[in-house]
Amino acid sequence: MWSATNSIQTYLNLQSINTDLMQRIGALEEENQVYKKQLENLNARIHPDTIDAGLYKSIYRYIPAGVIQNQIYETNNYILLNKGSNDGITEDMGVVSVKGIVGVVMSVTPHYARVIPVINSGLHPTCFIKNTRFLGTLFWEGKDPRYVTLSRLPSHTIYSIGDTVVTSGYSAFFPQGIYVGVIESAFKQKNEEHDALKVRLFTDFSTLSDVFIIRNPLREERMQIEKGGRVE
Repeated sequence: MWSATNSIQTYLNLQSINTDLMQRIGALEEENQVYKKQLENLNARIHPDTIDAGLYKSIYRYIPAGVIQNQIYETNNYILLNKGSNDGITEDMGVVSVKGIVGVVMSVTPHYARVIPVINSGLHPTCFIKNTRFLGTLFWEGKDPRYVTLSRLPSHTIYSIGDTVVTSGYSAFFPQGIYVGVIESAFKQKNEEHDALKVRLFTDFSTLSDVFIIRNPLREERMQIEKGGRVE
């Protein structure tokens, strides 16, 4: 009885420790963004007095959440998270793991969020090849949840097997530089003249249990101006 009780207590403690670690990782990522922005400003030789006002306003916030349902072998997979509108979650927020990109929130209720992952035929984020910054579009072929395809690349794209693919930052969903995966091979898609790249995802969707939902404080303003609306 003592052994069983101790095992249960240990398990509960591990859950608490994991929650604490996720919160700390999120805080560290936000702090890292501050340092990056400060470094960018210093490199641009901007006087420190001019960078403080809008620095923290534009920082992405990382909200820890747990995965409570996860599809990986359907054409249109989805993920269910244990955070919702009561936690400040809204549609179109990006979702990442500690290893890399996961997906985008498509709908919310007060206590839950439904996520469309990159292993869904309907999500196509734009991404860079990190070393060369050539831009392409991510697709999932509906087969192996470990791999996605980077295609629609320019004809003069330069790449090497083993290069890292990251998010472009061209959408309001993800900051620039979120890890996606590594290039494993190149091939020609049907009716496509240029190479497409097979990318092995850093995020292992088969074991995914904890994620971060990204809150972009400037998302609404950006989406409004992209649609041609007036920004108040």
